Amino acid sequence: MAFSLRRSIPLIITLGVLVLLGLFVGRVAFLYTKIQSGELTDSPDFAFTESVTFSPRLQQAIDNPNPDLLTDVDSDDDPALGSEDAVLTIVEFADFGCPYSREASFSIRALATTYGDKIKYVYRDFPIVEIHPEAQMAAEAGGCAEEQNKFWAFHDVLYQNQDDLSRQALRDHARSVGLDVPRFDQCLASGRYRNEVLQDYQDGIDAGVIGTPTFFFNGQRVAGAIPLQTLKLIIDTYLD
Repeated sequence: MAFSLRRSIPLIITLGVLVLLGLFVGRVAFLYTKIQSGELTDSPDFAFTESVTFSPRLQQAIDNPNPDLLTDVDSDDDPALGSEDAVLTIVEFADFGCPYSREASFSIRALATTYGDKIKYVYRDFPIVEIHPEAQMAAEAGGCAEEQNKFWAFHDVLYQNQDDLSRQALRDHARSVGLDVPRFDQCLASGRYRNEVLQDYQDGIDAGVIGTPTFFFNGQRVAGAIPLQTLKLIIDTYLD
């Protein structure tokens, strides 16, 4: 009897793992359905939908953004990774001062590298200056880094050090990623990317964004810092 029980243990463990995997996959399938139907914003079943920094001003102005709205938020003048021909385009509206945007940045950057040309990922600025006063300047600094083909390195450093987004800190980060600092200083002082950042912000508002991070999967809006494994399975579902 003891021998038989010992032989059964691996089978029991395997069945347990399969059950848990089935539950997880079923949960992600449910999530995917919610995304497609536009009902995710009303669902209490996914905790990440609460991982959002909301703009107090926009929450008052837009009480009930339409979750069914399919919006073309892709952009030709914002930093992007992947292929223009990808089946799935992910557009993120984010704020360099937002802790939830920071959390999401690690997941989406890892997956953008993993999937390569299978997806297209676009980063757009949505600085919530009522809460993060230095976020507008940080977003403009991102444009200056993009000008020198160093946006993603600068992006990563800013999120890793988001407690200080002062002009001096931005300058130090520019140096740390190998930017031409005098050129960066001139760009930032000129305000060259101010209007572009403001246009991103307005485009976000027009698409129903009221907080960060907010993702769009082929135009379908989902707010919140989506965990890595859940995000991976959502991508796999679209690609399949």
